[in-house]
Amino acid sequence: MTSGPESSTARSELILDPLARVHGGRRPHAHHSAHSLSRVRTMRSAMIARPAKSHTDDRAGKALFESMIEEHQELAERIRMAIMAGLPVYRAIPHETLTAEVALQVHRILLSARDTHADVTGDELAELEAIGEARARQGIPVEDMLRAWRIGIGVVLGYAHEVVQRFTIADVHILEFVESVLQWCDVAMVATARAHRRAELTQAIAEDARRTAFVRSVLLGTVAVTELAVHAEVFGIDPVGEYVAVRARLEDTADQHRLERELGFDDPAQRRRGLCAVLDGDIAGFLSEPPPHSIDGVVGYGPPESLKGLAESYRLAARALVTVQACNLRGAYDVASLGLRAAVAMDADVGESLRRRYLEPLDAGASGTELTATLRAYLACGMHVERAAKRLFVHQNTVRYRLTRFEELTGESLHEPEVLLGLWWALERSGMRL
Repeated sequence: MTSGPESSTARSELILDPLARVHGGRRPHAHHSAHSLSRVRTMRSAMIARPAKSHTDDRAGKALFESMIEEHQELAERIRMAIMAGLPVYRAIPHETLTAEVALQVHRILLSARDTHADVTGDELAELEAIGEARARQGIPVEDMLRAWRIGIGVVLGYAHEVVQRFTIADVHILEFVESVLQWCDVAMVATARAHRRAELTQAIAEDARRTAFVRSVLLGTVAVTELAVHAEVFGIDPVGEYVAVRARLEDTADQHRLERELGFDDPAQRRRGLCAVLDGDIAGFLSEPPPHSIDGVVGYGPPESLKGLAESYRLAARALVTVQACNLRGAYDVASLGLRAAVAMDADVGESLRRRYLEPLDAGASGTELTATLRAYLACGMHVERAAKRLFVHQNTVRYRLTRFEELTGESLHEPEVLLGLWWALERSGMRL
């Protein structure tokens, strides 16, 4: 590369597409851009016999930088227009705000290019991070923010091409300008992206805390009626709809997000069906429809209620969950589908009384375990001796003997409905994991 003036066309190609020279005049694909930039920098540092620059060259190079610095406001306006044309998401930002931010960064870039350094001061870093955080708060994805930077770089290089036409500028000045711009923008893009993601994380944590507080207040019935509709609208929930409260055990090996999807809380194909949060180690929330019965989890749900009446639904959902876990069941159940087992699981006093009355006497003999197993089979087979015998692989007379032995030890008659119900209750209670 010589230090003398090139043709206007050649200089235009270098300014408009500084990486094309490295690829033999062809524009590299996006996935080659980082490698190409590295080659640009290597090419510059590897120029062993760079011709000395004349005073004329120095004046021309200085004129390039000073002219662009002087016109940076016009350049910033061009960048703003290009960004808004290429990225509709930026149109929500006031023109004056975006132009001022772009002008500040353009000025920083040009000063860096003039001084041939890519160092970012503490103040400049703070400015870049403030912009990244602002974009996150404005809801602009980090990908679009980085696209805006690339658009801006393209406009800067295009504007530099216009300035080059006014002067006779050596290749070495053009290369230094391009390299300095790209180096500073590399640092700036990393800083803004890092700040953007940090702000997104902060927002996500705050959003999660607000959602958790709302879900808790709805399920516990502590939310003010006057605020209920407002908060529901904020979270995309129909304030006048009916919902079932849900409580699911978050087991040690469970994937929380998978379980939430299977319950129906996260379906991108539909309008939001409900909200959930982790409360006391469980997934708790409310849905517009009951969760699927066949779900691979331990789940209880309540009856449909309005938002302001969900406290009662949640109480029954929690009761159903305790019963499902106690009975070692899998799937989603409500109190109605669990029947008397819900009462057995929750009424410890009655269960203990019946256990002492019907099961404790059986432990006095050596065959207490066999008697208990026979009683379970007898009740499970509809009090049919023959079927119970087949289930236990014993003779029918053995079953009859054991039933008689139960009556002798307890002083109760299996012909009495109250005894049968009490025995079933005691057996169910003793088999639960409570």
